Amino acid sequence: MRGLNRKKIGLLAVAFVLVIGVMEVLALKIGSMDLPLPSEPGHPAVAERPGG
Repeated sequence: MRGLNRKKIGLLAVAFVLVIGVMEVLALKIGSMDLPLPSEPGHPAVAERPGG
């Protein structure tokens, strides 16, 4: 690894941390959205009978 000195490795580490941080913020923003999901009264989300 002749081309990677300590400065480049440090910059890559900082860039990696920043990318992960941005992804975390985006995940929190997307996860906090309230999306209206269609729900039909004839099809409950939880089965009333096992195997049904």
